[in-house]
Amino acid sequence: MRCKCRQKLIRWGHTKAGTVRWRCPSCGKTKTRQKHGFRHRLLKRFLVDGDTMNQLAEKYRVHPLTIRNRLHQILDKTPPISKDLSLPDRLWLITDATHFKRWGCLLITRATTIIHPLAISFHFREDQSSVLEHLRPLSKLTVVGYTTDGKRGLVTAYQQVFPEAKQQRCLVHIRMRVQTLLTSQPKLTAGQELLNLIKLLNPIKDAVNATAWWELFSEWYETNLPTINERSHRGKSWWYTHKNLRKAARHVLNAADNLFVFINQPNSVSNTNHLEGLFGQRKPALVRHRGLSRKRVANTLLWTFHLLSKKH
Repeated sequence: MRCKCRQKLIRWGHTKAGTVRWRCPSCGKTKTRQKHGFRHRLLKRFLVDGDTMNQLAEKYRVHPLTIRNRLHQILDKTPPISKDLSLPDRLWLITDATHFKRWGCLLITRATTIIHPLAISFHFREDQSSVLEHLRPLSKLTVVGYTTDGKRGLVTAYQQVFPEAKQQRCLVHIRMRVQTLLTSQPKLTAGQELLNLIKLLNPIKDAVNATAWWELFSEWYETNLPTINERSHRGKSWWYTHKNLRKAARHVLNAADNLFVFINQPNSVSNTNHLEGLFGQRKPALVRHRGLSRKRVANTLLWTFHLLSKKH
């Protein structure tokens, strides 16, 4: 063990707690050997508390390169998987992904009755094979249903791993998609009416309001069907005149069977906002870790959620 001035330390008695004290013969500073678990505490300060390498170097009286090397030794490995979870008999899962441009995507699965994530994995893309790899460790669980954003690869993977589970489409994603297609100020009257209907979707919590909302939507669809199916022609070519309005209406129709599944299911949810909050907290924190390799960025995210789950 060496001092910050690179001199080899010598034994210098004991502390009041009985720990061996070491002293630098050059500068006279004393220190004790760090206990087991020091690197994990260092990682927590770096990832969760937000301390920089220079701040950690000053705190522990070492060179910043020493802090960097110790952190990289941990980030080269994935965190251990906890196997002593006490899970209920019937689970409702929530799965969502956040993307990092060309870097890949982070998939997270949580249960509505459990605080920490059940599965976290980093993949190059969000497709069926990646989601299958993500869900396989959970295949022995009894899952009654799941909430997703409705992407085909995600839903198909769930149907293979949990064929008996029921699917709930995220109502927030449906509203966001419809509003993106129609814009916040649609020019067509039909678009304005549909946007107002979609804004009433998220507050629905019981079967009575769900039935009333679907009746309103069905009435709107039948009334505006000529506008939705209106075509424009040029020579032998044709296209739907109001294609975004048609896409928005069909987006709701395609999700019809999975809009209100959560109403009759205990511990279920109608959105994936729980995971969106986690993504919103963690992605900005990656700015502090610029320069890490792709593997270390992935492990940084995995270690962050691992450390956060240890709090509960």
